[in-house]
Amino acid sequence: MSAEMSPGQLYLDLMKRCVTNAIYDPGAPDRSSRPADGIGWPRLAHSMLGRKRLDNIQFCIESVLEDGIPGDMIETGVWRGGATIFMRAVLSAYGVRDRCVWVADSFEGLPRPSPSYPADAQSTLHERSELAVSWEEVADNFQKYGLLDGQV
Repeated sequence: MSAEMSPGQLYLDLMKRCVTNAIYDPGAPDRSSRPADGIGWPRLAHSMLGRKRLDNIQFCIESVLEDGIPGDMIETGVWRGGATIFMRAVLSAYGVRDRCVWVADSFEGLPRPSPSYPADAQSTLHERSELAVSWEEVADNFQKYGLLDGQV
């Protein structure tokens, strides 16, 4: 498999395995129940998206680049930053220097449900402390990959 991949594709494949923590034992207890699908909040990974969703992000960015569509990239609600780290890695792998990756979040977790949205009334996600990740932690995660720069 990897013998047929270009160096850029090998790098992006490695990045997917790193941000999902799949580079280590995929059966480790800190992994989500279905890591490829992005189900659950893994204890150590920088992304909860899973491989399939990261594959989709790569496909979308590559399509935008191939079609010459202008503009930056953004994720709203970044958790630990894994998807935006991966987005920055895709731009890096393609040598793109004229686009930014925007990292948008409250960096305080989810807000309490609003009574004006009855479907959310019973949600307790705002109580999940693991969803509150500071900008400093996200920036530190970018730094770990060598990707915190002027394009972020």
